[in-house]
Amino acid sequence: MAKKEENPLFVGITNGDELRRNILECSKGILESLKEHERFKSIKEEKTKLIHQFKSDVKEVLKLTNKVKANLPKVKSVGIKKPEVEKIKEEKPKMVKVEKPKAKTELEKLESELGEIENKLDSLS
Repeated sequence: MAKKEENPLFVGITNGDELRRNILECSKGILESLKEHERFKSIKEEKTKLIHQFKSDVKEVLKLTNKVKANLPKVKSVGIKKPEVEKIKEEKPKMVKVEKPKAKTELEKLESELGEIENKLDSLS
């Protein structure tokens, strides 16, 4: 009697081409995801570099402004007055009431229709 092997060396695969295509498509998707991840990672690194550069630039500007303030002569602020800003009043356009024609009541509508019908009857005879 022949013994069955527990670990066979070869296994038959049905639809091998379709399985290979599916595996390759999955690999392609994974590689695209990794590519996007690397792109986001590089953008994040660039952002942090720019933020650090910005912070160092702001510190340098603050140091330079402090140096300028220290080198400016001291002036008493008693004699200096700020110019007053005149307030301009805006005129709003006045609303003019327009009388709307009053809506006809149901009775008036019926009377006018009755009058039109009578006029048509008179014109026919």
